Amino acid sequence: MTIEIGNGLSKDFLDTLEASRAFLEKEHHLIRKIGLKTRRLAKGEVVFEVSLSEDFADGDTLHGGIFTIILDTILAYSVYAELNAMTPMATINLKTDHFAEAAPGTNILCTAKCDGVKNDIAFCTGRAIIAASGELVASAAGTFMINTRPITSATRL
Repeated sequence: MTIEIGNGLSKDFLDTLEASRAFLEKEHHLIRKIGLKTRRLAKGEVVFEVSLSEDFADGDTLHGGIFTIILDTILAYSVYAELNAMTPMATINLKTDHFAEAAPGTNILCTAKCDGVKNDIAFCTGRAIIAASGELVASAAGTFMINTRPITSATRL
């Protein structure tokens, strides 16, 4: 499946975003294990698809906490896409609501939108839905502080 590229993102930024994703998959065990697949990138908007294994299950259903982790991650990506730049940031508030259960192996579409940026604060919303039915699994609203610290060669997750 190809990645849909929307308007407003430079080729250099897309290359940087892809390098960032590749770095996270290499250096961050949990992100690598989750296996997010990019489906759409546009100005202030991102869509990822994921099919989570039993490793993230609590019995026969996926643990709700994994959706909090995924939504926090992709909300930050929507900020990068809004700014058209990779910049240091930190989650300062995140609210996740869980609506339905999903079984391991279910294809989940995860969407995020940066609703706006004021001063150094970005406001975002996101959703995780079952791809086949459109049923809402979880939603999140988050705020992020932008330009929290300079990136150095010693920076590591």
